[in-house]
Amino acid sequence: MIQSLIIFFSFIHTISPSKDSLYKFQLNGSAQGTTYHCTYYANSNTIIKKDIDALLASIDSSLSLYKFYSLINQFNQHPRGVAMDAHMKKVVEKAIEISSMTKGAFDITCKPIIELWKSALSNEYPPSRSQIRQVMKRIGAQHIAVKVDSLIKDNPAVQIDCDGIAQGYSVDQIAVVFKKYNINDFLVELGGEIYANGHPPGKTSWSVAIQASSENSFDSDEPVISLSNAAITTSGSMNKYIPSEKKKYSHIVHPLKGSPIHDKIIAVTVVAGDAMTADALDNALMIMGVKTAMHWLIKNPLAAAKFYFRNGGDKVIQRSNDAFKKYQLH
Repeated sequence: MIQSLIIFFSFIHTISPSKDSLYKFQLNGSAQGTTYHCTYYANSNTIIKKDIDALLASIDSSLSLYKFYSLINQFNQHPRGVAMDAHMKKVVEKAIEISSMTKGAFDITCKPIIELWKSALSNEYPPSRSQIRQVMKRIGAQHIAVKVDSLIKDNPAVQIDCDGIAQGYSVDQIAVVFKKYNINDFLVELGGEIYANGHPPGKTSWSVAIQASSENSFDSDEPVISLSNAAITTSGSMNKYIPSEKKKYSHIVHPLKGSPIHDKIIAVTVVAGDAMTADALDNALMIMGVKTAMHWLIKNPLAAAKFYFRNGGDKVIQRSNDAFKKYQLH
């Protein structure tokens, strides 16, 4: 997921060493084309970095489009389907569930239409309507099905892209590692996606600050979020200007329309019970646009969300649902 907001965490705490003290430990590394940072409190340095690295490597072997041998690439190249591992099955089943709930606003089968627009815009011309219509024939969750432990497609040209949900899943799986070691107070961050469990000693929650990045910089109040046993993720739109068209095109392609989104939305930050759900929903809410997304959240109170958008001119407007306001400290 490409983000236009950088999420980072910070807190201040002092402890006095004693036999029963919980000490602060940190783990940092690189994975999935980005970095990860873990902070946890325990009596001893329990978590081994290589365990997390091995976990992330196994997820990449399943879901990374950048690994030629990955299961997802095998599926995309196979005319019928593949047997899934546990990682792929969990992610695909959640993706199909979210796709149904959002009526297609989140769709992992959108890879061909994204690639069409990416290729066309690299040549500074949008694709033709006939090209779009042809590709859209194989877009939609109805073209894939989970059969026991296999993922089946109804058209050899169907391809999937799980980048909009896999990183959130990775964060959740790192959290599982901490819980297996009976560590209750930890924060996991991977590529700006965060899951926080428990709280630092002497606190009631983790404090997570949201800051605008240079890609879509704007004057923001930099809200601080109180997070405990929940995840926070962000999705943002990046634009490419096409001189021949005298207009900008978002990198986010609407999976139902087959064209880049035109809403004035800049970014969406989502808080949910797990990072995989938050990751998928921040994409879906971007696709819906602010008005539709706000109505959807009322009917489907799965998450808290804050929207950043321009309603004409350069001024950025911020709008959040009531659930998000409960997390916001200032």
